[in-house]
Amino acid sequence: MFKFNLTENENLIAMHRKAEAVLFKPVLIIFAFIYIPWFFLLKYDLLAETKGWLMFWTFIVLLYGANKYVLWMLNVYLITDKRVAAVHYKNVFKKQVIEFPLNHIGGISFKTTGVMSSLFNFGDVEIQPHNLNSSIVFQQVKHPSEIKDTLWQLKHTLSQTFENTSGK
Repeated sequence: MFKFNLTENENLIAMHRKAEAVLFKPVLIIFAFIYIPWFFLLKYDLLAETKGWLMFWTFIVLLYGANKYVLWMLNVYLITDKRVAAVHYKNVFKKQVIEFPLNHIGGISFKTTGVMSSLFNFGDVEIQPHNLNSSIVFQQVKHPSEIKDTLWQLKHTLSQTFENTSGK
C-alpha cells in the first residue's frame, strides 16, 4: 500500500508516524456513534422497525473508522542517511510529499502541547531548511526530542564527512 523509493546507496534510518494516542478521539467517536443508537433502539424495543437503517448507520461509522486508520498508517515521516521526507495523505487519493537533503537543514525544533501530549510523550518536530520558506513538520510523533537529536546527529555526521572529503 505504501511505497517510497530510496535512491542508490541510501539507507533508511527511521520511519515515524503519528502516535497511537491520536487515534483515541476517532475511537471514542466510533464507540459513541455505534453504542448510543443501538442502546436506545434496544431499550425502547424499536430495533425491528429500524434494523436496516441501524445496520447501514453502523456500516457508515465503521467506514469512517477504517478511513481514519488507513490515513494514520499512510502518513509517515522518513529519515534516511541523505534526506528527510514527509508523506502526508489528506485522503486516500490526495498525497503530498515534502523532502529535502540533510545538508539543507538549518534549524530543528520540537514542541509538546496539552495534557495528552505530555502524558503520552508525543509532539511536533519542525525542520527548517536553509534558504527555503517551507518547512517539514513531523506532526504528533512519539519522542520528539529524540527525533530532533537524531536529526542533529545525522546533520553533524554528514557535515563532518563533507569537510573531511573536501579538505583532502
